[in-house]
Order: sequence, then C-alpha cells, then structure tokens
Amino acid sequence: MELADPDYPEFGRWADTTNSWGIDNPDVIYTLAAIRGDATYRVSGDRGSAHYLDIQVHSPHFCEAPDYRINSNIDSRTLTCDGDGAFELILGAEPHEGNWLYIDPDAESLCVRQVFLDWENERPANLVIERVDAPYPPLSPLSEADVRARGERLVRWLDKAGTYWDHMCKLSLNSEPNTMRFTPLAESAWGGFQNQAYGMGNFRCRPDEAVILEYTPPTAHYWSFGLGNWYWETVNWFCRQSSLNNHQARLDADGTFRAVISHRDPGVPNWLDTGGHTHGTVNGRLLLADGLPAPTLRVVPLDRVRDHLPAATAHVTPKERTEQLRRRRRAAHLRNRH
Repeated sequence: MELADPDYPEFGRWADTTNSWGIDNPDVIYTLAAIRGDATYRVSGDRGSAHYLDIQVHSPHFCEAPDYRINSNIDSRTLTCDGDGAFELILGAEPHEGNWLYIDPDAESLCVRQVFLDWENERPANLVIERVDAPYPPLSPLSEADVRARGERLVRWLDKAGTYWDHMCKLSLNSEPNTMRFTPLAESAWGGFQNQAYGMGNFRCRPDEAVILEYTPPTAHYWSFGLGNWYWETVNWFCRQSSLNNHQARLDADGTFRAVISHRDPGVPNWLDTGGHTHGTVNGRLLLADGLPAPTLRVVPLDRVRDHLPAATAHVTPKERTEQLRRRRRAAHLRNRH
C-alpha cells in the first residue's frame, strides 16, 4: 500500500527482523520499489560491500505472485561501479550506455537483493530510485482510484500469494520426514533469485533427539541452510543460530558440512537451533553452483550426538555460545538498520 507510487518510487523492506514470510533468507536484505513500463528510472548510490547484489525487474508487480515473471536483472558481477562503489543504473525501454536494465510495458516493480556472508564486516548499499523527468512537486494528490487499485492488489496478494505459499509450505512439511532436495534452477527461474537453486525439506525432532544434516558443498558463490516453522517463517535468526552460510559454517576435514538440528545446544559449531519447533522446514540455497548435491538427514539421540560426528569436531562452551549469539544479534541489527 505504501510503496506503490511509480512516479515517485522509494525502496522499502518486504522482509526483516520484524516481518518474516516466504522463508526469507537471514543473509539477505530485500527491498522493493514500484515502477511502470512506460517510464525511465535512475537507481544510484553506493553499492556497499555485500558479498552479492542483484537487481531485477518484475512484470507485472511482485505482489501478483505467483503470476509474474522476471523481466530483466543485473548483478554485482556485471554492475559497473567507480573506485568508491558508486554507480548509476538506468531502467527503460531504450538501450543506454553503462549500466542499463530493460523494462517492458508490463513492468511494475523492482526488487533488490543483497547477500551477506560476513555479517559483522560487510556493509549494505545506500540506494535511491527516481523517475527521470518526474515533475516536482507532484502534479496531483493521491486519488481515490489510486487507493482503490492498491487495496485491490493487496487483496489479490493475500489471496493468490497466500494460497501459493501455503501450498509450498505443505510440500515441504508433508514430504517424507527428515528429507530435503535441491530443485533445478529451471524450477525457480520464473520468479526466484536468479542463478540460485533452492533446497526444500523438513525436520522432525523431539526434545531428546537431534537431526544430523550432512552435505558436501559444490563449488558455489554462496550457500546456506536455515530452519523455518509451520508457516514458512524463518526461525528467529537474529537471536538464535537457526541458519548458517558458507562463511559461518565450519567444514570437517573431509570437506563435509555436518550440522546438528536440535532444541538444546549440543556444543558443536554447526548447531541449527529449532527455536522450540518439533516439526518445521529445512531450507537450502545454492548461488552460482556447479552442481546440486543431495543432503542427508538422520535422527540420533541428543545425548549421543558426538558418537555420530567426527572425533575432531570442536567443542563450543556455553560462554562461547553466548558471546557468539550476542555478536550475531548485534551484527544483524546493525546491518538491517540501514
């Protein structure tokens, strides 16, 4: 409702520490702005130092999910910036020198994703979007027809997208317990994060149990695993270690990532905290990977978990965990306040 003016657009968050849906990624800052297909726009500012940045155009609006498509996108591999990280990107139907994204007549929204590996040291972008040649001040106030159109879009989003996410939740939750698989890129290319494969599965874990997730990472620009609840809300990731990416995770000597999903801290580096949920989703992400691995999950008694891990697995004391989570929370909030 509030980020819906294509003549005077602004970037706003559609998922953060206070608003989780669609199994949002703890490593990502998501922002969205309204555009229209017959106008030209300029996105400019400081690219920041996030590990990866992607900008994509949707036709029609993202809130028409799942009935939209990705019109075009550009990412940090090809985005040209100056030595200080400043850049300018033009969006329009006509080609433009430098950074340019095509928008077709049906385009209605622009999405920016910033992927962070090192939460404590990578810095978010500082971006502004403006319609080229927009008059100031605006020529007319917000009309009744504008408000009606925004309200109708909201209703469609709650109906269509809500139904779609409910279906996706049930696919994960109702599959065989403690299993997951990565979907081919083609299955998410219509509207997901471009070049990213998604892993979908579930965990079932009683308080006296642990689920050991094993996975051999392929060569990839980025990968992560995280836990979600019944409603595809990400388990509190800023106060709990409910997710790990390839910078945060610790691999064993054989190159395998072994994570322990459990309610209580098992005292190992790769703990994935269930947040009290005995049944939830396990979600993986692979960005620019050279293959799709097959993770395995198996249930073991919590008090015997070390019998099922390599002998060299490090011990994490309660004091060390407290400090780790304090720093995690601090880094998350400092990053997301921008």
